[in-house]
Amino acid sequence: MDEIKRLIEERFSHWNVYFDQSGKANWVSMNDGNHFFEIEIVPNVGVGVTDRRNVAEIDFSGHDEAFETLNEALEYIMECCE
Repeated sequence: MDEIKRLIEERFSHWNVYFDQSGKANWVSMNDGNHFFEIEIVPNVGVGVTDRRNVAEIDFSGHDEAFETLNEALEYIMECCE
């Protein structure tokens, strides 16, 4: 989890970022006030990213993307927010 935190905080220092663990999966919820993402990181499996709307209830209706590495997922998020 320390490496995940370091990679995300390096690139998204001005974002609201929340970390959690559940079983083998590491979860990250992050937003900049305009863009909201849920990230699931499972070692030796991959990384899933959901782009969600800012609504009061939990919303996973955005597009789901899958990546082999966290770096690829973070690049995708950066591109989405340009």
